[in-house]
Amino acid sequence: MTPSDTDKVFAGSIPKLYESHLVPLIFEPYAVDLVKRLASRPPARVLEIAAGTGVVTRKLASELPRALPSSRRI
Repeated sequence: MTPSDTDKVFAGSIPKLYESHLVPLIFEPYAVDLVKRLASRPPARVLEIAAGTGVVTRKLASELPRALPSSRRI
């Protein structure tokens, strides 16, 4: 392969590369910021529409309480 051919060839897993490069660079800082904002409020309910990479969903699930105290339930 010549150097000019290397731009035309992709080898590897797009989802793995996306998760290892783009998620930390673009999406994870957003998820961390969003979870900090929600945790400081504290929310009665959160609707996460699962649009995208899943990084926001994973961060929300790991940081926010699983259940609200019974006095806080609506």
